[in-house]
Amino acid sequence: MAVRHHLMAMTRSSARTFVCLPGAWMGGWSWTFVAERLRAAGHAVFTPTFRGLAERAHELTPQTSNETCADDVVACLADHDLRDVVLVGHSFGSLIAGLVVDRDPARVAHFVIVDGGIPRDGQSIFGRIPAQIAAKRQKLAQDINGVKVLPFAPVTSLIIDDMDLARWTHRQLTPHPLRCYVDPIRLRHPPGNGVPMTYIACVKPRYPVSAGNHERVQAMTEVRFRPIEAGHNCIISAPDLVAAELLAVP
Repeated sequence: MAVRHHLMAMTRSSARTFVCLPGAWMGGWSWTFVAERLRAAGHAVFTPTFRGLAERAHELTPQTSNETCADDVVACLADHDLRDVVLVGHSFGSLIAGLVVDRDPARVAHFVIVDGGIPRDGQSIFGRIPAQIAAKRQKLAQDINGVKVLPFAPVTSLIIDDMDLARWTHRQLTPHPLRCYVDPIRLRHPPGNGVPMTYIACVKPRYPVSAGNHERVQAMTEVRFRPIEAGHNCIISAPDLVAAELLAVP
């Protein structure tokens, strides 16, 4: 209750616009609980789903990639004429947010990464995460209508202590295109492209895929580092903490 009162106290006199991008295997639905809190505080929230995933799973093709995901977000910004946006990416979504600020920084006021990685030109996701984890995931790849995909993790691997909530989450997951993990990232500018950045690090527990990023980010003086006591899927398991951090973004 105290956290909720704190969230309401942080309501800004001028509303902000948040565009929140989902992690792998997820869709815009994953931001439901955080979006509810941001809207209650008087802000606009958009939660686009990438083609080929969640309710757009039927759009999966061999062309589905990081670039098509970025296209979807750039189109969302343009179609709604969104400006001064707080662009937030959870996990995989942080990569796509990084591609978006590389392409269209003028629409973004602040770039927030939630327990993800800062994209670097020429580096794939599998090239960034621990090699043993990347190798294990590649071995699990499956084929869906001619498209290589990564199956989603079992319910017990979601780092969500509430089992009812974990099962709810698991029921909505969809396979993720493998290409998103193996294609090198292409950036035309330095990471962040001059847009102010905040990194929200989940430290209780630390997710092995993200742990190395925490140390790297803390060495980047231009990035505002904010640890929270929650697991990797904090946008589902700890929405009050995440919403509070987003409301505190400068």
